[in-house]
Amino acid sequence: MNLAFLIGRFPPGVFGGAEIQAEGWACRLADRHSITVITRHVDPRLPAHETRDGFAVRRLPVARWPGVRAALDVARIGRAVASLSPRPDLLLCFQTFVSGLAGVRAQARLGVPAVVWVRGEDEYRPTATTTRLISVRVWGQARGVLVQSEANRALVLDALRRLAPSRAAGVAEKIAVVPNGLDLPAPPFSRGGRVLIVGRLVHDKGVDVALDAAAGVRALVTVAGDGPERERLEAQARRHDLDARFEGNVSRERIGQLYREAACVVLASRRGEGLPNVLLEAFAYARPAVATSISGVRDLVTDGANGLLVPPGDVGALRGALARIFNERGLADRLGAAARATAERFAWDRVRPALEDALECWRAR
Repeated sequence: MNLAFLIGRFPPGVFGGAEIQAEGWACRLADRHSITVITRHVDPRLPAHETRDGFAVRRLPVARWPGVRAALDVARIGRAVASLSPRPDLLLCFQTFVSGLAGVRAQARLGVPAVVWVRGEDEYRPTATTTRLISVRVWGQARGVLVQSEANRALVLDALRRLAPSRAAGVAEKIAVVPNGLDLPAPPFSRGGRVLIVGRLVHDKGVDVALDAAAGVRALVTVAGDGPERERLEAQARRHDLDARFEGNVSRERIGQLYREAACVVLASRRGEGLPNVLLEAFAYARPAVATSISGVRDLVTDGANGLLVPPGDVGALRGALARIFNERGLADRLGAAARATAERFAWDRVRPALEDALECWRAR
């Protein structure tokens, strides 16, 4: 197949799970398919056009005016798709807005089927403005819709039944589940001693709750990631006299080292996740998760089997779970071994056929 990936940001750079997954899929599908990635030109040090790892990347100018940026993005993406020769067989759009919107517009104009890959709760939360005004229409118009888990599938369809019931049956017939893919590092994995927190430092990620809980057990903490709450979180750690290293955004090589140093990985998100890449990566290193029981997380973590689940925002419950990890004999090793077994189900060669089969089906319709 000749595939065009549409995504707002694309590595190199430090981005989130959608961007990491898009790069991983591009690298792996390029051995059998022609892949062109269309993305924003957010880093002026990078070329506007390049070929690497067997696929092409086209970076489009970023509008200076936020108020019209989305509209300009949609128009520029459409022109970029139209300029591709030969014309793509299919557009794979990572996230509903803006990429999915641009994809269905290009589909209507050029006849190239668009598949939208829903990546997170903000795309399907019924109270979100973009869900009401954009998501339900984009999903209805797309040739296919992808989600990362059965829980995400149920939530997308629930949003449709609540906001656009006439579209729900049609989307239900064209929605498929393809989980994230994963690189599996080689063992052995000796147990580390630190609590690792990975992610963007924003309120929804609950890092403040994680720090309060870690202070209660005097844990050593490493925080990998950056964001608007970093200064406040660093001050919070100092108030607790907590041994906390804030590493900021780190390279893929460094994050692997941090997983090996960890006793467990904490994800204290207050809102649902797609299929958290940080937990998959932690599992790949045989590190148990201590995480909030939210959508996406529950697709990966079975309480007491490969991790421990706690309610969102509950410092006491999170503190108690960390105390168990550090003090309950054999628990971390047992959970870690099961976590690695979970991760092996998401190895690239195991999840790849599901995506290729779905794309081929939608291309042929």
